[in-house]
Amino acid sequence: MTVRGPNLRLEGSTFGPRKISAWREAVAPFWDVEIRKEDSSEFRGRSDVYHLGNAIIGLTAASELRNERSRSLVARMGVDHVAAQIRLEGHATVEIAGREVPMAPGDISLLDLAQPLSLRSSGYRAMTVIIPRALFPEAGTRLGAAHGTVLRGATPYGMLVNNHLRSLAAHVPHFTPAEARAAGQATAILISGAAGLGVESAAERPLQRAPVFLAIRSHIDAEIASADLSVEQICRRFGVSRSGLYRLFAPLGGVAEYIRRRRLARACRDLVEGGDRAARISEIAYRYGYGSPAGFTTAFRAEFGLSPADVKAGARPDGASAVRRAPTDLPGGGWDDFYEWVLTLDA
Repeated sequence: MTVRGPNLRLEGSTFGPRKISAWREAVAPFWDVEIRKEDSSEFRGRSDVYHLGNAIIGLTAASELRNERSRSLVARMGVDHVAAQIRLEGHATVEIAGREVPMAPGDISLLDLAQPLSLRSSGYRAMTVIIPRALFPEAGTRLGAAHGTVLRGATPYGMLVNNHLRSLAAHVPHFTPAEARAAGQATAILISGAAGLGVESAAERPLQRAPVFLAIRSHIDAEIASADLSVEQICRRFGVSRSGLYRLFAPLGGVAEYIRRRRLARACRDLVEGGDRAARISEIAYRYGYGSPAGFTTAFRAEFGLSPADVKAGARPDGASAVRRAPTDLPGGGWDDFYEWVLTLDA
């Protein structure tokens, strides 16, 4: 058996608003998409996605657009993955906290999906590889500080990574499952090497203590429903000061804001996945630290644009998963699976 595929494909002959709507729906778990009104009528896009078992590959072509991972989207998804994107055609600009780095064809950007970012693109073709942090050497502890770096395709190491990624794209449909996983591992090693090279970056390197940052994020997710979870408790457990903790989480709006959004995201998933057995809204409110259902409803509506009752009744915020398991019979599945692919991707 080979991977064949692509496992997922978005294409079609329609242009304009219908294509934009389909595009936004497909990538909602991953990107917030902005397209200029004057470009809407002629928008075109195509994406082929392959699942390697321990990595996800996307081959994309689209008109001019802006992809953004806002603080809200980062907290809502809560994934701990790294993306490497090579520009095959067209130019782009990586923007992080107001700092910008341009990309030309052949350049490779390294993006930490646990941090906010913006990516503005002209009409383009690109290949993106999404890899769980645990697959990298030393569990990817250097990659948080490499967020927003751009490896120039004309450099010797850039040429090496270019050749590898282009070869990966050419051969991925023919891999056996074992070969696909081996290719994912090899790609992680090459990308990790790029993170250690002093390449040009859009970030100010605020996360030099990346192992502590990652450990705290894991602790927050594990204790998200605990009444004891607080800034003070985290400082005591990890031996960091309040100011140091805030600096670590500054790209995400601060640690208190990150905890608030992770609790709302977990509450939303509980409502989505509960079905007829879902807990009462009041129970979920108290579970995630709200003093009253009314306060929970206000915060939930501000975050998702829907009330908890709406979600319990079947409405879905952008990026919220339906009840489903990660696909196991590849190739197959539909774009509904993409959310679960990203959430459950593991080494």
